[in-house]
Order: sequence, then C-alpha cells, then structure tokens
Amino acid sequence: MRVLILGEDLGSFRDVVSDAGLSIVEDQPDVVISYGGDGRFIGAERVHPGIPKVGVRHEATTNKCPAHQDDVFMARLREGRLEETLLMKLEATFNGSQADAVNDIIVRNGDVRAAVRFRLFLNDLPVTEELIADGVIVCTPFGSSAYFRSVTRTVIRTGIGVAINNCTDLLNHLVIGEDEEIRVRLTRGPATLATDNDPDTHQLSDGADIVIKKSAHSFRVLGIDSLRCSECRYVHAPRRRY
Repeated sequence: MRVLILGEDLGSFRDVVSDAGLSIVEDQPDVVISYGGDGRFIGAERVHPGIPKVGVRHEATTNKCPAHQDDVFMARLREGRLEETLLMKLEATFNGSQADAVNDIIVRNGDVRAAVRFRLFLNDLPVTEELIADGVIVCTPFGSSAYFRSVTRTVIRTGIGVAINNCTDLLNHLVIGEDEEIRVRLTRGPATLATDNDPDTHQLSDGADIVIKKSAHSFRVLGIDSLRCSECRYVHAPRRRY
C-alpha cells in the first residue's frame, strides 16, 4: 500500500509506518495519512480530495488507548482492517465560483464594526425575512461540533445545520434535510466567505447569492473510530524552549 504522510514533527512516526510494511511516497498514494490534529486532517482533504484519509493524533498531544497506538493502527491499515466511512461534504456556489467543505461554510461580516443583512431561502422558497447578524454557518454533522456548536450549543447527527451567528432576531439555527439546499442572499455587505480552515477567503458584496448544498463528493475516512475514541485523551503539548 502506498501512503503519503502529511504533518510536522513526524519524528519516529515515519519508522512506525515503514515497519508496518507500508510504502511511503510523495505522489499517487492509495491513502493519505494526516499526522497531527483536526486542522491537519481537514486540510488533507482539501489538498488531496477523494483519496481515503487516515487521521492519526500526534503523540505529543494525545494519550492513546491500546487499540489506537501508532504501531497497532498502522498494522490494521496494512491488513485492510480499517473500515471506510463516507462523510458528507458541502458545496457552495457563489459569484460564478464553487468551493467544497468538510466541516462548514461560513459567511461572515467583512467589516467587524457592522453586521450584515441577508435573507434565507430553502429550495428557493423564502424561510425568513431580512436578518441582521454577524453571519451564517452551514455545517455537516461531522463539522457541527466546531463553530456551529459554539454558536448553537448543540450538534447534529443528520442533515445540514444552519446557524445564525449573533442575530438581532430570536432565530438561532435551523436543521434541514441533507438533500435540501439553502440560499443566502446578501442584502447588505460586505461579507467574507470561508470554507473549513482554508486560508483563501472570498469577498462578497450586496446582492450576492450563495447556494449551499450537499456535495456530490464524499470525504472518505478510514478508521474513523480513532477520531471518536472516548479512551484517547488530549494532553497539553510540551512547551517549546527557544
């Protein structure tokens, strides 16, 4: 099996991968291994979309249970014993452009001193009057434990989550079916659109329409139990000394 490893401070992890009988390559991998945290894992899909991903927590930040020790986990990968899970991705269409996301798509006020105004349409039917808020967060179930949760104090298991960030109205969030689409019509900007932790953002002006729906492509994850294990615990990384 050909694997590409993304991460920093790999240390002995490369040796663990090689000792497991996996071939480390720089291109055309069968699997991409993300060694680090959540941001690295999500970024791996942005850089190498469609290729199965394996997320491995960095040893400096996680106490791992016996089932998820690096050598055991890599042996399971080589033996084909990591089950594949297909996770929903989102697709945003705006200004003639398109962007995908694993976690969330965020439309946020471009000027921190002023709110944005917008309307929401579900399957082209209006669901709200004009709202005044800091913006909108549209997320997958996988991504709902991130920014969406910090705004709504909840997570979702199915469907697509739509959180209204710091709204002057009482509306806090919506949950729509995964086969439905939400349209954000910006009536007063400026606004910025961002996807996941992508450093590239997009500027939106008055009248922009952003259509967000389930992507035709999935996030292919091997061994998702390693990311959800209740026995693996985060620890504080040691401080660097300069």
